[in-house]
Amino acid sequence: MGKLKCKCGHIIVDQTDNLEYKGYVLPDTLVDDVSINLTNNIDSLIESLKKGNKTDWIKKHFQVPPYPMDLKESSMIHDLLNVSDKTQEIFECENCGRIAIEFGNTNQFRFFTPESDDTRGILNGKKK
Repeated sequence: MGKLKCKCGHIIVDQTDNLEYKGYVLPDTLVDDVSINLTNNIDSLIESLKKGNKTDWIKKHFQVPPYPMDLKESSMIHDLLNVSDKTQEIFECENCGRIAIEFGNTNQFRFFTPESDDTRGILNGKKK
């Protein structure tokens, strides 16, 4: 996304990982698809490892280069968890608390205003 202008005028920036004001929405209608895809990919990785075809598997599932060829299998499984083509991004404005949710997978956002101020930091993953 890069940058998104909130209704209050604040610029929401998305140019790094682990942002406390960013999250993802996975529609319930896609949960099974994501789960099946992930387990099928893990199964195919295991089969490739048994057959000694790890390099071919990496080339099939990731862009090589720049994807590294020397990662541990657990790191590759972690990368398979990236479900960005099925999820919608969600952001919280750090200034006003509005929630911006991506409309489908379009890079267009709809804003929602919280009913109270006690929801600030709702996406940071920490219990208060």
